[in-house]
Amino acid sequence: MAIQLNPEQERVVGQAMRAGLIRDLDDVVDLGIAAIRQRLEAQLGREDSEDVEAWSRKLAAWSESHSMATPLLPDQALDRDSIYGERGL
Repeated sequence: MAIQLNPEQERVVGQAMRAGLIRDLDDVVDLGIAAIRQRLEAQLGREDSEDVEAWSRKLAAWSESHSMATPLLPDQALDRDSIYGERGL
């Protein structure tokens, strides 16, 4: 893939090479890709945290929408024998 730099980009790359910040044009591409990767990770991290927060709010709203007066099952209803009967060993 050929990349064409504008004059300003060429000037900055030349300065970076003279200053010893980069060795060649491959370093420019590597640094650019690293910067893009950091931005993507930061953006995805924000989206993930927003998704978690939104999910948490929805879960809280869902749980609050249910009645607390629902009767609980007796312990016997959750006993293995009452669930599986003769099949459950």
